[in-house]
Parts: sequence; C-alpha cells; structure tokens
Amino acid sequence: MIRVKIVAEGKVQSAGYRDEVENIALELGIKGFVRNMEEKDRVEIVCESDEKVIDKFLKNVKIKNELIDVKKLTVKKTKPTGEFKTFKIIREDKDSEIAERMDEAVKHLKGMKKGLFAVKDEVKGSREDIKGVREEVKGSREDIKEMHKDMNKSFNNLNETIGNKFESMDVKYGDISKTMREMHNDLKEMKNLFAKLVNHIVKK
Repeated sequence: MIRVKIVAEGKVQSAGYRDEVENIALELGIKGFVRNMEEKDRVEIVCESDEKVIDKFLKNVKIKNELIDVKKLTVKKTKPTGEFKTFKIIREDKDSEIAERMDEAVKHLKGMKKGLFAVKDEVKGSREDIKGVREEVKGSREDIKEMHKDMNKSFNNLNETIGNKFESMDVKYGDISKTMREMHNDLKEMKNLFAKLVNHIVKK
C-alpha cells in the first residue's frame, strides 16, 4: 500500500477531468480525493492503494480527448495514512463550481455542434451518392423496358410458330407433340412471370 500525490497539468479544469478521475478511482477501488488547484491548468490528486493499482491509475488518468488534455503528471510517493474511506471530489465554493459546470457544458455543446456539422457534410455527400444511384436505376429501368419489349417480341414469335405447328404435329408425332404443347404452356407462364417482374422493377 502506498500514498501518492499527483499534479495533473494541461487542459484539466472546466473540462470534466475531476469527474473522470473520480470514476476511474472508484472503479479501481482507490481511496483519496481530487481537487482543482489555484493554477488554472492544474489539478491535484491524492490517493492510496496497492502500488500496482496506482500504476494502472496513473496510466488511466493521463486523459486526452476532445475536452481534456493532460500534458504532464508529477507524482510523489509517500507512506499511506489510511485516512480515506472512499474517493471523492473536493469542490470549491458553490459559485465557482456552477461557473465551471457552465464552462464545461459550453465546451460539450461546441463539440456537439462540430460533430453535427461533420454529420451534415456526410449526409450531403450521401445525398449525391444516392442521386447517382437513382440515375443508374433510372437508366437500368429503361434497359429493362427495352429488354422486356425484345423478349416479349421473341416470346410472341415463338408462340405463334409453335402454335401453328401443333395440329400437324399431333397427327405426325403423337406423344412428342404432347410434350411440345406442355413446353409451350410453360413458355407462356415464363413470359407472364417475366412481365410481372419487369412491372415491379419499373414501378419502384
């Protein structure tokens, strides 16, 4: 068990840093406190725990994100006193705390605004992509319409040819003619199904 006094320097006040430190300490079972120092770029942390846990704590509290930027940690190790029962934030007077919370809220809002503009740009780009896809689909529909006309014409020609031959085939080929007639019916069904498919695509 050791006791350490840590001074975190950087963008650590009015940024939610103390709350982050408190959450990390409670998660690791560390006892002590965190508070702002007079210097606006410094926060003091005093805590006690097992040395391995403290080492992990030091790594975790060196935070860098859109609001917090810990540039340096100064650490002094001493003997533990066992005076702490939990980990807490030592806050300043009420007015100072309210002002700090307001500053923190404004920074969060600025970050959200920046994020919203980024999303807006992405959506704008996506709209252009969607427009391009629509143009491609529109072109594909025209191709499908033309293909449908060609196939419909081919179906009709084949249907007419086969239909005209059935009477003579019945006399001449018997069972073979019957099979050809069934194939003819299947061909008609395929034609109808294809027409339904084309209509479905074109209407979308």
